[in-house]
Amino acid sequence: MDWFPLVNQTPFQKYTIPFLFFIPIWFLSGIAFRKYRTYRIRKMKEALKLTFKADLLAIVVSLIAILIFDPLDLSAYVLLAIAIILYVLEVFTVLIYYSFRYAINIETEEQRPNLVQHKKVLSEDVELDEETQNSIKKLITREIGETAYEVLSDKVKIGWKNTLVVSTTSIFNIHNLKGNRYSTLVNLIRVNNIRGINEFFIAIHDKLPYDGVFVGCYRSKSAYKKDFLNRYPVGINYVIYTLNYIVKRILPKISYSRELYFWLTGGKKRILTKAEVLGRLYCCGFEVVDEFKNGQLNYFIARKEKEPNRHEVLTYGPVIKLNRVGKNGKLFKVYKFRTMHPFSEYLQAYIYEKNSLQEGGKFNRDIRITSVGGFMRRYWLDELPMLWNLLKGDMKLVGIRPISKHYFSLYSSELQEKRTKVKPGLLPPFYADMPKTLDEIQASELKYLDACVKYGSFVTDIKYLWLILVNILFKRARSN
Repeated sequence: MDWFPLVNQTPFQKYTIPFLFFIPIWFLSGIAFRKYRTYRIRKMKEALKLTFKADLLAIVVSLIAILIFDPLDLSAYVLLAIAIILYVLEVFTVLIYYSFRYAINIETEEQRPNLVQHKKVLSEDVELDEETQNSIKKLITREIGETAYEVLSDKVKIGWKNTLVVSTTSIFNIHNLKGNRYSTLVNLIRVNNIRGINEFFIAIHDKLPYDGVFVGCYRSKSAYKKDFLNRYPVGINYVIYTLNYIVKRILPKISYSRELYFWLTGGKKRILTKAEVLGRLYCCGFEVVDEFKNGQLNYFIARKEKEPNRHEVLTYGPVIKLNRVGKNGKLFKVYKFRTMHPFSEYLQAYIYEKNSLQEGGKFNRDIRITSVGGFMRRYWLDELPMLWNLLKGDMKLVGIRPISKHYFSLYSSELQEKRTKVKPGLLPPFYADMPKTLDEIQASELKYLDACVKYGSFVTDIKYLWLILVNILFKRARSN
């Protein structure tokens, strides 16, 4: 057995027969460990574990076979290379399968529940005496500084009977509060130090009356990065920041490392983006009504507006499912790669109110999109999973783009009616006409739909496919 790289003028001829023997060993080891048992009855962790055991057995058996047939002068490196390639392909297949199986089902229906019974606090709100107010001011100033206190006191009724100011990361302290007792709750501890952020927000939600106010603060990823990079010499600062980012941002979101991370750190100083913090608030039944900054901290003022999503929210997977308006106005699930920060799906209305639409009909300065996500969107890589929708028959190759109910509501009634008569497409007429405003996008889709009626869908789709390919390949059209 040769452990060194193979040097042979006819490697394919030499290794064809051993390869034909290796493949059955690979499959038999898989059968022995029940690797090919349907994934529907097991979790991804178990599937990966069985795959590793089965493949390791195949490698060991094959190495023994090479030792037995040593006169053939076979290279163990070739065997290992083949085994690694097959193992990587199998792991990739498992990850793709589970990414689609557990794709995030984003449901953000805006339904205001009946919370009339919690509309008022139990006691009348009155201003506290001057001595108590000064004491409260002194404590808050010591915690967040005088500047932050002045801004906060202008926006919130600090020093009033129905306003409670706390500085805690313990959900136990929130649960101990009397329900419907305070109309405003201010927490001075940054969200980055709270473990179980959603549970903490929901606990506050349940203690406030309808239209009650929750005030909190957090340190955003951008502020953290800027401060961190300035601490170290140029060059090494990015290396240290990357390692720190992996520990404080990525490890808490991976099931295998989450518990270890929280055990070691207590969940403190996690790196959170603005989109994630605000998205969590909306997920937990709040609406952000005001924001301000003080130093490196961002403050939010949120109002209790609806019932929270009390189910477990799986929002970190690479593949997401989005509700889109399809033929006959029916909603269907579109698969895409995630390009936004966690919980960004709850911020569409917020982003629409805060930012105007830019050219191409996309949101201007969209804080929800990650840097990698921006690159994927520019080259349509995020839409690759939509090929599954094409195979399922939910969509066709060329056609109007699938849009959300919120975006659909922005269209004219004429276009809404015509849109629901056809299937959406992977390649929309947008890339043939390259419109810049929402009105131009609607005009582009109306022109396409009218052409489908006049000339037939097949002829129209062929014409638009050619125009789209010309724009993409030769005129270098890109997505915003």
